[in-house]
Amino acid sequence: MPAVFSECARVSTASRVTLRDFNTNQPSIREKMRLLLYTFVNTALAFPGMLPDIHARQSLPTNLPLSSQEGNSGPIPSLTFNAADQFVDVRPGTIHQFIAPGSNDKRGLCPGLNAAANHGFLPRSGIATIAQTVTGLGQAYSLGNEFAAALAVIAIALTGDPIAGTWSIGGSYSPSLLGGLLSNPSGIDWSHNTYESDASPTRVDAYLNNGDATPLNIARFDKLYNLATNYTLDNLRDHNKYVHDLSINNNPYYFSAPFAGLVPPIAHHFVINLMSNHSADNIQGTLTRETLKSFFSISGPDGAHVWTAGHERIPQNWYKRPTANPYGAVPAFADVAILATKYPEIIQFGGNTGTPNSFVGVDPGDITGGVLNSVTLLQGNNLGCFFFQAAQQAIPSVLQGVVSNLAPVIALVNQYISPVTQLLNCPALNTFNQSAFNQFPGAGYHPTQ
Repeated sequence: MPAVFSECARVSTASRVTLRDFNTNQPSIREKMRLLLYTFVNTALAFPGMLPDIHARQSLPTNLPLSSQEGNSGPIPSLTFNAADQFVDVRPGTIHQFIAPGSNDKRGLCPGLNAAANHGFLPRSGIATIAQTVTGLGQAYSLGNEFAAALAVIAIALTGDPIAGTWSIGGSYSPSLLGGLLSNPSGIDWSHNTYESDASPTRVDAYLNNGDATPLNIARFDKLYNLATNYTLDNLRDHNKYVHDLSINNNPYYFSAPFAGLVPPIAHHFVINLMSNHSADNIQGTLTRETLKSFFSISGPDGAHVWTAGHERIPQNWYKRPTANPYGAVPAFADVAILATKYPEIIQFGGNTGTPNSFVGVDPGDITGGVLNSVTLLQGNNLGCFFFQAAQQAIPSVLQGVVSNLAPVIALVNQYISPVTQLLNCPALNTFNQSAFNQFPGAGYHPTQ
């Protein structure tokens, strides 16, 4: 991968647009947002030849939309439908036809990743590089390049093989022959509280399932399935609230870490933003029960659903969101901010103290040395900043005893995360104190395969 040029990702203070700006009615904010989104996709990560053009007319609303007013394209509405651009061809006989995974192929707890691998958008082995992740998830779902790259590099650092630059969408695998790793990479399936976290949309908390958060739980899926016949972002936010409360009320080891604790809210929003089917009649997209079942590998009639592990499919005759309106870090964290206005208790860090329903929260100010606190966390771009900076700060402690030389890993992470935090104009986070989490037994719970 080419080196990232820090100057390419730098945005002037005058061009900075924050989530708080959506609460104004100034036309200039819309123009700034257009500039930001154009810059974000085209210059943030220096992927020559891989970054799609994004039209300058793309813009966020001047006001952060209320949940009930948001379409299935998220806070940035899709403006047009282009069948040639959005059709995802997975017909039998095509290069992206469905092929069930083999016995050695990795599949895991993320249905979107499994489906992408089953159709060859990601390597069918389930082990991918950063470039393969960016290209494949862009082609399959129009996931933003900068977001895909950042999430991939974090997965590589926390759960993969930083020497080879690969990560597994499922379980552990053999590392590169180049050496440097002191154990096999875990894959994201076995990354509890580092990448994977409690309160998943369809998986049971690891502690409540003998350490294994991989299997889909039919009862939890049915709870989501029965919410609607055509799903909205509000439906997924309501489901997020349900599984969040379910975890706190039943899991004595429930824990929400600064990075991993934000993964489930983002995952809930992925379901709508990346799985909805778009058309000329419904430009914003619609997610039906049949489409949901296909992406989650569910068969059978209502009331008798069956899950087939690892067989997630992109439906035929399915059209993704426009490539001109990718789902990147800016809209993703805008979505989480909207969630926080409806259910602020979901965006909290801390955990249960050894018994169910004993949640104690930790103020972000105690973690960041006062740079961010529970009030300022949801102001501006601070939530996105905290997400990425928490991952950066946590990596050295997670990798102690796993990698013989941390320096190349940290350099790799900074190469892809720093442009995003610079773009968001993040405050410097020189302190990241995790000692406040020592009171939570779940913080030290890291089951292995």
